[in-house]
Amino acid sequence: MNWENLNVLEFEKAIEKSKGVCVLPIGCLEKHGNHLPLGTDIIIARHICEKAALIEDFVLFPYYPFGQVSEVRHKLGTIALSAPLQMQLLEAICEEIYRNGFNKIILANGHGGNNLYLSYFAQSMLDKPRDYDVYTTNLWTLSNKQYEDVFGKNKITHDGGHADVTETSQIMAIEPTLVNMDLLDRSETASLGRNAPYGEKGIFHGIGWYADYPHQIAGDPIASTPEFGKDFLDCNIKNLVEVIKLIKNDTTLPSLAKEFFEKSKNPTI
Repeated sequence: MNWENLNVLEFEKAIEKSKGVCVLPIGCLEKHGNHLPLGTDIIIARHICEKAALIEDFVLFPYYPFGQVSEVRHKLGTIALSAPLQMQLLEAICEEIYRNGFNKIILANGHGGNNLYLSYFAQSMLDKPRDYDVYTTNLWTLSNKQYEDVFGKNKITHDGGHADVTETSQIMAIEPTLVNMDLLDRSETASLGRNAPYGEKGIFHGIGWYADYPHQIAGDPIASTPEFGKDFLDCNIKNLVEVIKLIKNDTTLPSLAKEFFEKSKNPTI
């Protein structure tokens, strides 16, 4: 059930049908090599969510492109909002989703650069009591068995993680006209290794991604196929459906949140 496609009468029924669950697919706008669209993460996230919504009822919020992508401000087409604005805007959206009748909001992440940001955002929801709960999930996560089956079946070796064989194959499966392999520059796909001495020691610096991948492509996508993309997406869809079902029936985490806030009024040792 796509939020924007519902009329107001359908929307009222959708709240009940979804049991108050709304999914917000979040990606970003950034360069994905020369061969993929700027909205690759959004396109993939939205596709997975739309397919999952055909299997398990939930309301799907229009795509949300304002992810954490500050390290790509040097590339044309990037939209990188300031950190405070990102937090304020996402919280305001969640408040509006709740005001419209949803008490479980799932941030369905399609962009690796959002990992720390969304985890921190979810933790920030503990700054005051709320009548809704925020969950996050990374859409690309596979189980070990899924990984072995999908990559093995297609004879694909995992490589990079950004505009690579996996993302390129997914876009080939979703909308092949958006992929232009003639524009691929394979000389830009390997890590420059400039962050390696720090990463090996567990050191994080905001410029680390740029240090290794200034061209905004990590991994050679030359072996990409729509068949691999479809198999990968099918696993993502199946996994999201399972996540939705678990959260839809979840009473544990919401009750623990209420318990936490009650105890926070009078802290003890």
